[in-house]
Amino acid sequence: MGIKLSSRNTKIILLVFVLVALVTASLFVFRLKTLNIMSNTSLQNISEIQAMYAQTLQTKFADQMSMLEAQARYFENIDLNNDEALKKTIVRTKGIGDFKKIGIVNKSGATTSTEGKNLSNIYNKPYFFDAIKSGKPQISNRIEVDENLDPILTLIYPIKQENSVKAAIKGTLSYDVLKNLFAVSLFSGESYMYIISADGNVILCNRDKKRNLYNINIYDLIKNAAKGESEYVSSKMRADILKSHSNFMTFSAKDSYKLFAYSPLGINNWYIISVIPYSYIVQKQAAIVFWVYVLLGVIAFTISMFIFLLYGLFKKNTSIEKDNERLTIANAQAQTLIFEYDVPRHQITFSGDTQFILGTEQKVYPIDFIRAEYYKRIHNDDKKVMTELKRTIENALSEFTGEFRYKNFTDNEYIWLRISGSLIDKEDGSGKKFIGTITNVNSQVLHEQELKSIAERDKLTGLLNKAAMEQHSRNILTGDNKQRSVLFIIDLDNFKKVNDTLGHLIGDMAIVDAGKKLSLIFSEKDFISRFGGDEFCILMRFSKNLSDEEISRIIIEKAQNLCIFLREDYFDEKTVISVSASVGIAFYPENGSNYEELFAAADSALYKVKESGKNGYRFFGKNE
Repeated sequence: MGIKLSSRNTKIILLVFVLVALVTASLFVFRLKTLNIMSNTSLQNISEIQAMYAQTLQTKFADQMSMLEAQARYFENIDLNNDEALKKTIVRTKGIGDFKKIGIVNKSGATTSTEGKNLSNIYNKPYFFDAIKSGKPQISNRIEVDENLDPILTLIYPIKQENSVKAAIKGTLSYDVLKNLFAVSLFSGESYMYIISADGNVILCNRDKKRNLYNINIYDLIKNAAKGESEYVSSKMRADILKSHSNFMTFSAKDSYKLFAYSPLGINNWYIISVIPYSYIVQKQAAIVFWVYVLLGVIAFTISMFIFLLYGLFKKNTSIEKDNERLTIANAQAQTLIFEYDVPRHQITFSGDTQFILGTEQKVYPIDFIRAEYYKRIHNDDKKVMTELKRTIENALSEFTGEFRYKNFTDNEYIWLRISGSLIDKEDGSGKKFIGTITNVNSQVLHEQELKSIAERDKLTGLLNKAAMEQHSRNILTGDNKQRSVLFIIDLDNFKKVNDTLGHLIGDMAIVDAGKKLSLIFSEKDFISRFGGDEFCILMRFSKNLSDEEISRIIIEKAQNLCIFLREDYFDEKTVISVSASVGIAFYPENGSNYEELFAAADSALYKVKESGKNGYRFFGKNE
């Protein structure tokens, strides 16, 4: 009998050993597979991020080069030896785009700034030589320093006359402008990127935000960082860059193992390089594996509970407690707070992590305490949501959902929360209770607002477009919080002549100039829009505390500033066209009870200005 028992035990031990070996092997394969998947996912993310940055930088440089091209067109019809005409035209280039400085360069490399000052001679600069020789725009492959010892990147566009290059226009971008385009933290701040020229010179790097890193050779950095692999990594990278290939490699650095990916930027034969410590991927993979182990443990635990369920009811209670624990963790991770408001007892009970909303772990509160201590943390514009919730409960409505901004306890900043729930009967029949959730939806709401803002903007000026302006105006003039308002309609005089005579590039420049000036004249609280063509519309709102005299003074000052600052001359070598502004003004509610009536009144006033010779302003109903 003893021999049989020993044989049975041996079989059980062998079976357990085989199962353990199979599970261990499976987990080992799983770790390798997940590490490979995460590596590929990281490379895919890098590829997408690099493509995004390439598009952003290509657009930025194309925009800046287009501005230089537009300016170069002016100089093609000007006698470059005529100092008077040259100075007059140079001044017009001041302040365009994001350029720190703009200058005219003759074929000897001598440079004259927009202030008439002589800048450093650039005759020996490769980009200048290439621009003069090829007749094509060029970008420098190195970061230079200007006369103030500030780092800059130079863009240059040749000026042609009689089919040959006679000079060039040069614009310099501040290194800080470039760095801001490249300032982002990737992969939890573990990754960093370089932009390099074809010869390996580092132009931009976001590795260290506190200092600038440029004009060092990437291959020297690899040599200093790699452990015995620098020659292979460098030669492989050089060969790929020569063939304009994208690639990735891994190599052992002095401080850690690195994942190294690079691809063409699409600008000036530059490359964008991303570096991720392999330890970051391993850490993320370890976290996934850990939770897989936890999941396997939970599954094993659940199976055990099912088996032992036959031995007693307490096992079922244990399973329920585990489910509640998982739900609590899920709600905490999603920052969702469950609450129950007992209407007859005027008491509210919370379930979950109350710290981020209430600043304490306390779960039960009198409703009067909540109103006194936490109601004030709701944004003033959103307190109406709580009024609607109160009306829902008082009128025994079944369901409620609303969103509001709330000053949280983590960083004392406003975040968007969504409150939703249902009013149901209490189990004992003693009245009603409202059961609901409060969820942090800040990221979702901000993303939706960003998409809405993009859709509302005029592409040329960045001002509100016509549809957005009409919608905002109707909401303001028909909403609950009506205020005294004034509508301006502005028409640029002689704009069509600018377009027809000087061309659409100058016409677009005139529209952009007007948009910038309007943004300076009016405040961020005012609604400024471009309706299309040369027509602009502005809606101003005024506090009830202001008197009629104060409002009139403000409006007259705005109207006068519009006529003064929107007056501008646009010209080429042969023609000068003066652009001015005609302004029609209407008051709400005196001149209209809604948007349509107010717009018609302002448009009528504008028509009177046009009839009387343009270049002025008029109030509806006055002097007509």
